[in-house]
Amino acid sequence: MGLKSVYTLNGRHGKTAVTRRSCLWEALGFPLKDHMIICFTGGGGKTSAMFALADELADMGKRVIVTTSTHIFYPENRKVVLADQAGTVKDFLKDDQEWHSDHTGQVLVTGQPAGEGKLKGMALSEMEQLSGLSDVLLVEADGAKRLPLKIPREGEPVLLKGTHGVVGCAGLDAIGSPWEETCFRWELAKAAFGWQTEKSFITPAQAARILISSSGTRKGAESMEYRILLNKADNENRLFQGIQVMKCLGEEWAGRCVMTSFLHHRKGSE
Repeated sequence: MGLKSVYTLNGRHGKTAVTRRSCLWEALGFPLKDHMIICFTGGGGKTSAMFALADELADMGKRVIVTTSTHIFYPENRKVVLADQAGTVKDFLKDDQEWHSDHTGQVLVTGQPAGEGKLKGMALSEMEQLSGLSDVLLVEADGAKRLPLKIPREGEPVLLKGTHGVVGCAGLDAIGSPWEETCFRWELAKAAFGWQTEKSFITPAQAARILISSSGTRKGAESMEYRILLNKADNENRLFQGIQVMKCLGEEWAGRCVMTSFLHHRKGSE
């Protein structure tokens, strides 16, 4: 998996222009804090984006722990500590000289074995303690069955206490596709938004509404730093679709929206 491109949308002289950015962290524009917690919610591309951001932060010299409050696939070629308690991770890190180096950043993944090649999160009270062991704690806080868009049900997403920032994700392959095939919990659209979605196709305006709504991807993040990430901007058509979604977000949210493209998709990325 590799991050290929990152884009933002800028308005100049009454016109919109897509700008290519050097890295995802810069494009998201989060204010960096000590022991920061960032959660990823929504649909397509959360896992890919989370690990790309983890690697960028490590390149900046940060110690990053990656985990989940739901499930993720066991990552290949990563340092993983299987644990159901923060204390287990703390004990592991005591003897890890690289982790305490001032010269190199590190990425550590942790969670409990969950079968079928997956990891599941530890109890929230334990997970929250991981923040004190790292510079940045990245958490996949939502599941979407690998579909590009999601409407959350009651109890979703599972955000940690003390979360500083939330990245709400969606895959651009949802635009123009049937609701039943590309939106997880699509049947909640009528109750949440008043939409009749059966046998219809997802529009840019509908995707934008889900991404910024407290009944959608921004649920639970209303008082937090919130960013929108549109994944799979892999060709000119997808870029065009992403621009349409950004325009539908409105000026305030379009300025907090990022588009990404990845060279390869890791097995199990959503």
